[in-house]
Amino acid sequence: MNPTLHSSHFALHSSLITLLLLFGPAPAAEITARRMELVRTSDGEAAVFRDSVVIVDKDTRIDAGMARLYESRGFAVVSEQVLISSPDARIRADSARYNLNDRRAELFGDVRVEQESLDILAPHILHLAREKLVLADQGVTLRGRARPFQISGRRGRFDLARDVGLVDEEPVLTWSRGPDTARVTSDAMYWYQAESRAVAQGRVSIRSGASELLCDTVIFLSGPDSGLALGRPSMKDRSSSATGDTMVFFVRDGALERVTIRGRAAGQYRTEGGELIDVSGRSIDLRLARGDVEQVAIHQLWSGRLIRERRKTNGE
Repeated sequence: MNPTLHSSHFALHSSLITLLLLFGPAPAAEITARRMELVRTSDGEAAVFRDSVVIVDKDTRIDAGMARLYESRGFAVVSEQVLISSPDARIRADSARYNLNDRRAELFGDVRVEQESLDILAPHILHLAREKLVLADQGVTLRGRARPFQISGRRGRFDLARDVGLVDEEPVLTWSRGPDTARVTSDAMYWYQAESRAVAQGRVSIRSGASELLCDTVIFLSGPDSGLALGRPSMKDRSSSATGDTMVFFVRDGALERVTIRGRAAGQYRTEGGELIDVSGRSIDLRLARGDVEQVAIHQLWSGRLIRERRKTNGE
């Protein structure tokens, strides 16, 4: 949006200019800057502020290099290293449109919402200050600051009051480590910041190398990098498969390292000689390397059998 200057435009240059905006009986916002001019644009008459622009609206502060204020329409367009600060978050963007009536900010470009242990990244974000919500509808990533994990998807939201995030369209959780990095997909994924806990729900799949774990729900703790798989969990790789009531898994260097199957644990494992071992027990421990099961331990064995497949001869 480029303003068109007219001969009647008005300009002020000062060490500091302050403008109080009135919406109702009390001042709603205050704008300060080093330079100001009045111009006419395609959106109507605007006051253009430049250099060290600061907008203070209750507990929200906006810093920018430039702001166009459309006072009659109740909004401002800010650009050039935009920073919105509030008690709930710090938001950086290339540009933003801020509505003075309802304190909504629509942010564009390289948008980053900074939390204590989490960053929310998106090309387009709607920040609702009154509702304490962040909405993203054009792709979003929730990225941990202390640990190399992230949840990304096409659409998401973050409740700043409860510190709970939701990615509900094509969510993917990954660890940024190596080619065997585990990858979690589901119908919806929640992030609980206070507990550093992610919950994936609906058609959950965890892939790590050649191994895949399937279930209905996964509860993942980022502190010890471990998780609990619930709801008909099953696991398979190139030479084995297993089922149980629940599965506890551990992630190391971004890949699945160990899986413990509990409650009616059953598995089938093929030996290097091609024989099939069918076992069941109270629990089964699987050790993985580069995405393949390399060690199996059965605790309180209930049943076990070795199945030798009959080899065909030339006459058969």
